[in-house]
Amino acid sequence: MNKPRTKLYMKVNPETNEIIYTGIEFAEFQQYLLHPIENMILLKGNYGGNRQNHNFDLLEGSEEIVSLTKENIYHFGNFHFVDYAVEGAEEKLSAQQVAELLYITHMWSPLQSPFFGELKNRFVYLAHDDGWFCKLYCQDFKEFMHIFFRKITANLPMPETKKPIAVEEELLKLAISGILVDLEESDCKKSNGTIAIYTVGEYSNMDDILNDFENIKASASQVAYLQNREGEYKII
Repeated sequence: MNKPRTKLYMKVNPETNEIIYTGIEFAEFQQYLLHPIENMILLKGNYGGNRQNHNFDLLEGSEEIVSLTKENIYHFGNFHFVDYAVEGAEEKLSAQQVAELLYITHMWSPLQSPFFGELKNRFVYLAHDDGWFCKLYCQDFKEFMHIFFRKITANLPMPETKKPIAVEEELLKLAISGILVDLEESDCKKSNGTIAIYTVGEYSNMDDILNDFENIKASASQVAYLQNREGEYKII
């Protein structure tokens, strides 16, 4: 198993339902979702599904998705998918909508909306080199804020009874301006630690961030702190 990534960046664009990020692999994305994906149309990726339609491989059922998370997705290069709510939903897609899915995976952006009523999809997931770059179209930002929160607090105690909704809402507000988190900072490794959240602006090339991470942190326009005290979280 690869060592978990510890350098994270996220930029939210509310106008387009778009999130750009680095540092979270697909297996973590699926693991940290409150309601994990159960069906997907694989738009791009070196992996065969358990069914096909419209010349797309389909993965239907939670067991199929779990099997996918165990693959070395980094070796796929590009890994793109759109989820769907119930088995067979893709059969309702029109030729125009199939063309729009092909456009999304080719151009990395939707021709019109990234969301399809027939699919009831929550996401369009467009990743390159698993964990290095992802452009995510997200129907409800709360879902990804929960993933991000779980990722950065994975080594800190979080009782199951605690629902950090206010913290996730504050993370979203910060992420609109572009944020960095460094899980290698010493305070992140303590059981009652403090996690610094650096506001750094917009980046589209993740190499620019990862190759100059310390300088970008040092030039942050703002630093907020996620604090954990005996299971209680807040951002100051």
